[in-house]
Amino acid sequence: MSKRTWTCITCRKSYRRSQSITAVDCPTCHGPCEYVHWKIRVPSPKRTKAWDKFWSNYKAEKSLLEAFHRGELRKDVTLELLNMQLHVPAPAKTRRRRTSRCT
Repeated sequence: MSKRTWTCITCRKSYRRSQSITAVDCPTCHGPCEYVHWKIRVPSPKRTKAWDKFWSNYKAEKSLLEAFHRGELRKDVTLELLNMQLHVPAPAKTRRRRTSRCT
């Protein structure tokens, strides 16, 4: 069975857990851990500027993705970390009904 890597942002530690687990709490600080897809490169926790920048960008993109699923976005968005483009559907045009004219 494969495993996922969960990361505690405040402790800057990573943990490998079973893929079937949906949420992991940090054993050190008991806070929630974040899961990042395995294709996304997470910078080393020793590089604090890169680490903080990555997690702030990741959380911003994740919140944009959630807003897109709720239908709250008004314009198209490109998510660089997640390698996605979100296209907001154009509003449906309302067609006027034709009525027969009686003259």
